[in-house]
Amino acid sequence: MSEEMRGGNRTGLAFGYLVICAAVGILVSWYLDVWWYFFPIMMIAGGAYLLAICFLASRASSKGGSIFVYLLLWGGAMLILGVEWILNDLYPGNLILMLVVFLVFIGGVAILGYMMRK
Repeated sequence: MSEEMRGGNRTGLAFGYLVICAAVGILVSWYLDVWWYFFPIMMIAGGAYLLAICFLASRASSKGGSIFVYLLLWGGAMLILGVEWILNDLYPGNLILMLVVFLVFIGGVAILGYMMRK
C-alpha cells in the first residue's frame, strides 16, 4: 500500500470522527439548551478520542514513545480546555486555578516525554 493511501485513510478517519464530534456537540448543546457549549463539547469528545488512540497505540507498539507523548499532549490539552471552558461558565472566577491545572498538565507531559526519551 502506498504512503498516499495510508495518509488518505487517516484523513478519512479524522474527518469521520470530526463529524461524530460535531453531532455529539449539537446533541448535548440542544439537550442542555446552551448552544455555545457546542465547541467545548467537541473539544472534550476530540480529546477523549485522541487519548483513546494514544493508549491503544501504546499497547500495540513498544516503540511508539514520541507518538504516545504527542497524542497524550494534544488529546489531554483538548480535553482539559473543553472541561475548563464549561467549568468557567458554571463557576466563574476560577481562572487562575484553571490556568494552574493546565500548566501542571503540560509540565507533567513534558516530564513524561523527557523520561520516555532516555
